[in-house]
Amino acid sequence: MLKSPFTQRKPEDLRILLFYPNLHMAALMPQSIGIFTSILKNAGFTSLDLFDCTFYQDIDKINTGRNTHEERVSNKQSRAHSVEDWDKKGGKAKLGIKDDFVKKVQTFKPDLIICSSLESTYLLALQLLNSVPKKDKNYKTLFGGVFPTYAADICIKDENIDYVCRGEGEGAIVDICNRLISGQRIDDTLNFYIKGNGQIYKNKMRAAVNINDVPIPDWDLFDPGSLYRPMNGKIYRAVGIETQRGCPYTCTFCNSPSNNTIYKEEVDKIFHRKKSIKRIRQELDFLVKKYDPELIYFVVDTFLAMSHKEFDEFKEMYSDYKIPFWMNTRAETITEHRAQGLEDMNMLRTSIGLEHGNVEYRKNYLKRNVSDEIQIRAFEMLSDKNYVTCANCIIGMPDENRELIFDTIKFMRKLQFSKNIDATGAYIWAPYHGTPLRELAIKKGYLNKDQITSISNTSYSLLNYPEISSEEIQGLARTFSYYVKFPESRWGDIKIAEKFTPEGNSMHEKLGKEFEEKYRANSALMPDMHGS
Repeated sequence: MLKSPFTQRKPEDLRILLFYPNLHMAALMPQSIGIFTSILKNAGFTSLDLFDCTFYQDIDKINTGRNTHEERVSNKQSRAHSVEDWDKKGGKAKLGIKDDFVKKVQTFKPDLIICSSLESTYLLALQLLNSVPKKDKNYKTLFGGVFPTYAADICIKDENIDYVCRGEGEGAIVDICNRLISGQRIDDTLNFYIKGNGQIYKNKMRAAVNINDVPIPDWDLFDPGSLYRPMNGKIYRAVGIETQRGCPYTCTFCNSPSNNTIYKEEVDKIFHRKKSIKRIRQELDFLVKKYDPELIYFVVDTFLAMSHKEFDEFKEMYSDYKIPFWMNTRAETITEHRAQGLEDMNMLRTSIGLEHGNVEYRKNYLKRNVSDEIQIRAFEMLSDKNYVTCANCIIGMPDENRELIFDTIKFMRKLQFSKNIDATGAYIWAPYHGTPLRELAIKKGYLNKDQITSISNTSYSLLNYPEISSEEIQGLARTFSYYVKFPESRWGDIKIAEKFTPEGNSMHEKLGKEFEEKYRANSALMPDMHGS
């Protein structure tokens, strides 16, 4: 049995530092920390502070040895919102992330540090915790989020981590904090892996929460600049709203479906749930009054995973607000009625995952059994509206070769029938923990099972696949938009631009300028950093 390491105290005497190792310039305030702040305050834990990495431009230098902030600011995708634009909105870039983190720990003197971490930010979090002098490490650390849920065994073994929360944290965080201040045993706290007494205690999950009862996020700990978000070449005052939690689909490149598996196995419940229209209206009323947002992010895996009745009810409710919004969905959720309804609600932009241009690869590897015709038809229905539609796809997945990547390029070229459709970009596949596609890559020997996908390696392929090299995938990613937009007669020049040589880099720069002049003015803007 393991008891609390703290003396008994009142809730307000437990000093809690909320730690958000965010990617640079990804400014949207997270649901998790906002919800935890609200929950902890409601439970009497009011001694709270925050360390947010969002505006530190030396994040990448910690992980890669170079400062890629300047690359992002000069990048075509961010041309309309440079450093000066962010400064005007209160999101001024910072330097000295390690020193500031240490100073925060030394001055606030937390008893508990709660870190909400993605896999991409996990190593950043560890490096900052490692920078704290040993004499100042008078605290316990609790890690939660997507990566700790699927890699709890990895996290709990790290010397910087004491407690790992798997799955939802709403009930779990308050439970363990109450145990910590009361002197109770903590080793049997549901959802947690807990380290102590020279051993690791592994507990099962608790039942999923009722998301209609979850408090509205409280983001008061964040800097004012964190309220702003780039989209379509402008910077908006933005907030996120969660209308559903989880996803009913089973895409193998995504770890969201794995939540359904975990919760079914451990608590015999499906993870995917929806908020009521009444609750969404309540949340909108509160956030509109408090933040006066110019843009709403519906932070949902598949926003239109709803019945026709549910859509009509949502449209009727949202018509009272008509605040421009962004959402993510799938092609098969689009109908003529919904395409028009989204315009009526004043949608600004939608992202739709096409993922791959080869129907057999989509079906067999990605578990996306949707035809080319349905996908093209969805974009046709969206093409004449007053919002921007972005087509997302992925390259560099297991058993994919150059020919298959060009199947995706050729498919994307079929979407060039409207200036309102942005169908140019591609992401390099990232083998995140909790995804079936990662397990396939490991099984086939393409990936080291210990590999962590961090900020430092998401710009290139991690696969060791004999048919196509990581460098070739990286070259195709940087020229993908050229292959989609330029006529095939230019493909020879584009192939030169794939190479990371002086000649290739020169051609890449030349094509980039031409792309801007010929295509950018007549097409929707590219997705912003981490914005889709």
